[in-house]
Amino acid sequence: MPRPAVFLTLLLLAACSKTPDAGISSGGEAAGMSGPDAVLLRFPRDGGTARAYRWLRDSAVWSSSQRVPPVSDALAFDAQQGILVVLDAARIPVRIDLRVGSVTPATKERLRALASATGYAVFGVAPTGEIVRLTSSAIWRFRPPTPVRTLQPLPDGALLILSDGSDGRVTIRRLQPPETKFTDSTTIAGADMVIPTVVGDRIYFATGDHLEGLRTRDLDRSLTVTFSDAVRAVAPTPSGDRLYVAVRNSTTLYVVDRYDAAVRDRITLPGAPTALRMDPDGQYLLAQAPRGDSAYVVAIGTHRVIATFATAWRPDLPLVAPDGSIALAEGDAMVIVDAETKRERSRLLTGANDVWALVRWNGFRARSAALDEPVTFEDAYADSVGADSLAVEPVADVPPEPTAATLNPVPPPAARAEARSQGWMLSFAAVLSESRARAMAAAVRVDGSTARVQSSERDGTIVYRVVAGPFATREAAEEAGRRSGIPYWVFEASP
Repeated sequence: MPRPAVFLTLLLLAACSKTPDAGISSGGEAAGMSGPDAVLLRFPRDGGTARAYRWLRDSAVWSSSQRVPPVSDALAFDAQQGILVVLDAARIPVRIDLRVGSVTPATKERLRALASATGYAVFGVAPTGEIVRLTSSAIWRFRPPTPVRTLQPLPDGALLILSDGSDGRVTIRRLQPPETKFTDSTTIAGADMVIPTVVGDRIYFATGDHLEGLRTRDLDRSLTVTFSDAVRAVAPTPSGDRLYVAVRNSTTLYVVDRYDAAVRDRITLPGAPTALRMDPDGQYLLAQAPRGDSAYVVAIGTHRVIATFATAWRPDLPLVAPDGSIALAEGDAMVIVDAETKRERSRLLTGANDVWALVRWNGFRARSAALDEPVTFEDAYADSVGADSLAVEPVADVPPEPTAATLNPVPPPAARAEARSQGWMLSFAAVLSESRARAMAAAVRVDGSTARVQSSERDGTIVYRVVAGPFATREAAEEAGRRSGIPYWVFEASP
């Protein structure tokens, strides 16, 4: 029972959860001819047709097949499914499928503390106090022991839950959905700001003049630094090895080395910054000027201020592209300038009236003719059977044409029964990320048992399959698949 979907080429887009100044960011590897394309998505401010453009190209390569509601900003991108999650004007998460152009609200509930690490799962807190996990195939709910202040999903599928304690401290609990048992917990002094890293191995909290870091795998302390005044903004590099910290009423930008857990450098800015934004590729740091009408550009490699550009500071703009150019909002116009030379490269006269997101993705490239076959796209779990997938549905080996030397009598019934004794398997997904496969397997239950992950090599690429079984007959496998309530296909187990 194949239920096709697509695994499109990997996108180096962050999949960081939402912070007050997060927007969409990417993973830290510059795009080139062999890497992902820089794709600029445009959403009409009042709603309408969304369009996508390759960076610095005028013609649209994609448009949504359905109307997009007014968008406030983008939340995260699902690199596996090619789905961008945006927030509409009412802060309802909406999935925009870049493969087929569909636009689908993820829920009708008004959730707070919305966050996503990869775009695959969106978390929020319902009015009842329950934590809600939204995926394209299921909704999971969990009632925590204390009211939730903030949710912080991690790229490995784990969830950090922050709650205020009666003593003024903040309790952090670690959970691995869909399990409901906490794996770790700790308390910290406070969490006025929550700053995740792209890779997800560390998370930082700022309160007053205090910056504290934890290892996400066990919630052990990794860093504690105190500054001369209250922390105003923090931006980690894509690798997470350095943190750039702005404090109140100071033009000094502090550079903290996470390994030394100490301030290792200082950068003097033209004015006291009020917000920071890291380039997803780690080339530049953007700092908002005190009046909010311009941005300073700091070269990460040299720690020099190389430019000041006039621009509004919004959730979507300014943004930095892989080629080192920066998109700015100047009045009604969106202007793209080169960070080093300050030369204007492009100007869209009414562009600042819309909402923008920059993603890194190869999904708009021409496909190989060998892959060009009709497919349909349905849901999250069938990552592996679509024509664009690197991991297509398993098929039986085709024997070579018989020759005089290989013709043999039909084996006796006992031998045929032995050949069939391996049984039948259920497959729910096949992806290139082991961590994603294991997270998906943990969410799949078949007749009371959790699915497991099998790896295999296909054309030099390791593919991770989410499977269950074996079952004695194909009919038994089909029945178990239907009981799971999740899209699946059946294949014969190999000896």
